Amino acid sequence: MRNLLAAAAAALLLTSMAACDFVRFPGDGGPEPTIPEAPPETPPGAPGPPPPVVDDDEFDTPVENPDGETPVDPGTPTDGTTPQPDPVDATEDPETPPVDVPVDETPVELEPETPVVVPEPEPEPVAPVFSYYQPGALLAGSGGGFPDQIVHAPGIIFPIKSAPAVLQSQVFAFGGGVAGGDQCDARNYAAPWRDNFCETRSANRTTPFCPVARIHQGQDIRVGTAADCKTLRSQTADARGLHEVVAVEDGIISSISTYTVKLRAEGSIYNYMHLNMKRLAVTAGQSVKAGDLLGYVSNDFGGTPTTIHLHFEIIQNTAEHGWVHVPPYLSLVSAYERRENGPGEQLEPDIGVASTQDVFIIPEGYEIIE
Repeated sequence: MRNLLAAAAAALLLTSMAACDFVRFPGDGGPEPTIPEAPPETPPGAPGPPPPVVDDDEFDTPVENPDGETPVDPGTPTDGTTPQPDPVDATEDPETPPVDVPVDETPVELEPETPVVVPEPEPEPVAPVFSYYQPGALLAGSGGGFPDQIVHAPGIIFPIKSAPAVLQSQVFAFGGGVAGGDQCDARNYAAPWRDNFCETRSANRTTPFCPVARIHQGQDIRVGTAADCKTLRSQTADARGLHEVVAVEDGIISSISTYTVKLRAEGSIYNYMHLNMKRLAVTAGQSVKAGDLLGYVSNDFGGTPTTIHLHFEIIQNTAEHGWVHVPPYLSLVSAYERRENGPGEQLEPDIGVASTQDVFIIPEGYEIIE
């Protein structure tokens, strides 16, 4: 048994020597290996050798270690600490390739915003500057009016320049002759306006806009106040000049008679009656502009004076009837609203039976002229 073990060991030794024939041992006949001498020891306190100069560029190229050792990364710290990785931008992933995400370029339709509508405040109602009865509502017993009226002369200027005015009857009101009393009664200057186109008259005057013949063809206008009336009455006829009468439209003074000034304009003729004929501001044939002074309110009526007022007429060439008198009432209402810059208030129609004060009995043989 021992002989077998010795033989196996000898065989293994021979095999190892054959595989490592480049190994030389002392005395095997090859050159003796050179053993480097150890550097001389540095005496205590003496300066050591200078440190080797390191070229920074050599770290850009991998270092081959002739001894077979693993090359050392020049960035590896030599103090034994663990190297820290460079900070990575959190917004970038260098290892993940960018992914193209398809973009939907279809325009997005936004719901339109509902506009906020702020309601405008309602205008404050304007107080009426005067009141008037409806067209054709004559004083009871004074005649038959024409209710279906229109504004025949839109845009005209009111014939009295600035003074207050009240449209009403001169014959059937206080001091007019039929009712009796004083023409300067304060009630004549405080009453609502009243139409008196188509009032009863003695003369045979007609117009298709009145239901009967023998009628008043214009509108009577009281001017100023009761005190003004008394002042004018106390003056001589030639001196009266308190209230100015003006042209209602551009035109020509076509004629001047005993107590009438006639203004002819485009499509209309305007008759002014009972002015102070001694103090007229115009002459026949003169051109005038709307608002020009014509004269002053008085009571001239030829040889017989009438009440102090202005009688105003409108004559127009209608397609059906030719040149005829048309109702001036609503044209004067509109013109007064423009002059006063405020609305008129139309009163409700009279209801019920007229009182005895509203019914006039014309004395037999009494002649009503103007």
